[in-house]
Amino acid sequence: MKYKILAVLILMAASLGGCGGKVINLNPASGDLIYKQKSDFLRKYFYFVTPAEREGFVALATVQDFDKFVNDFWKRRDTDPLTPENEFKDIVDSRLKDIENEIFATDSDILGTRFRNDLRSDLAHVYLLYGMPHYKAKLSEGKTYVDLMVWYYFDAQGKPLFRFLFYQKYGDVRLFRNHLPSMNENILFDPLISPLKEIANWFGISTSEELYEIWRELELKDIGWAFRSALFEFSYYPDIVMEGGSDKIFGALDPPEPAALTAKKFDPVITGQPEDVADRQFLSSQFNSFIPAEFNITGDGRPSFNIVIDYAAVDWEVKNENVETVWNLRMSFQNKLSKNIKEFEVRLTLVKPGEEVESKRKGVPAVNGLTAPVVMDISLDGIQVFSQKESQLTLREFIDKELEPGTYILNVDLRHAVTKKFVGGWREEIVIK
Repeated sequence: MKYKILAVLILMAASLGGCGGKVINLNPASGDLIYKQKSDFLRKYFYFVTPAEREGFVALATVQDFDKFVNDFWKRRDTDPLTPENEFKDIVDSRLKDIENEIFATDSDILGTRFRNDLRSDLAHVYLLYGMPHYKAKLSEGKTYVDLMVWYYFDAQGKPLFRFLFYQKYGDVRLFRNHLPSMNENILFDPLISPLKEIANWFGISTSEELYEIWRELELKDIGWAFRSALFEFSYYPDIVMEGGSDKIFGALDPPEPAALTAKKFDPVITGQPEDVADRQFLSSQFNSFIPAEFNITGDGRPSFNIVIDYAAVDWEVKNENVETVWNLRMSFQNKLSKNIKEFEVRLTLVKPGEEVESKRKGVPAVNGLTAPVVMDISLDGIQVFSQKESQLTLREFIDKELEPGTYILNVDLRHAVTKKFVGGWREEIVIK
């Protein structure tokens, strides 16, 4: 995926710019009042000004011209012209207020995250365009890598529309842009071009062994692939690019088109909200949004798959004497050569005796008075697809009948059907023979 940088360079005396190399230059000699008004407008709304509007904006010379520009600017973006409010402007202004109030400083998922009133930062750029992430998490600095943070936005189907990976280096929080097209070990562990160098917490990486060390530590701590997935794939959709997407559907960090064209066309839909369970009883896990589990692949040629997860990590709904946990599982197989995608989706329901689950949630005695978790090892071979009504196949039949020989990028998404807790964003490269 190639990322382009769009620059608008108009040579005047003073400038206001944003991240990614975009610049609008203003002329303070045009008058203190109009210069201040234009500067204040750009400080807050720079990321929403389209390239065509930037050219006209620089030429504004009077307060009257500026007022007309601002009025037309918001009018074109009004998602419901029949109401007195401008809903789009209200959303943007509320996000500006969130940034001012440092809403993530006390957020338990990403505690201590701050915008520091820098509206031109990568953090502010993403938040102003897309608002509250549907999933967010931090990975504290390790021995080999710097502090990491991910923001996920899902579409109406629950597929990752954007995976934004941020890392803190040299005192700044930066957006990772150097995504790998696939999990290619020749690139991943090449000291000259590996993207792992970008998140390393030391200078002068010169050997593959040092890169292996970073990857190994990530493997141990990034249990559900939330962070490593964001290294490889920015979006589930290959035609969504990071910046300068004039030849694509749109650029994820480009200004959104005005409301008259496609105001809500690419608005992410929040699918991670739990259902109303006020009248239902649950045995809840200790995890708020992201649950650790392992996804295993065994066998060569026509592989088998299984999921290993702790009984105590799962949300169970009480159903009389039994308890139930329900998961939506999606497995996407993309052929590396043809780029064709085959998907397998299933609703996985487990019903077990309540007393048995209660006992296993407590774990078993281990050494030094501690307890060891009891895990479920769930084979996926026999589960049956529910999304393809004309072809009710088990996963084993799906692999054998639907997948031609070749190399595939496998993406796996698993989440609780009721509480919407996100279990995994696993990504593997597999060979089907």
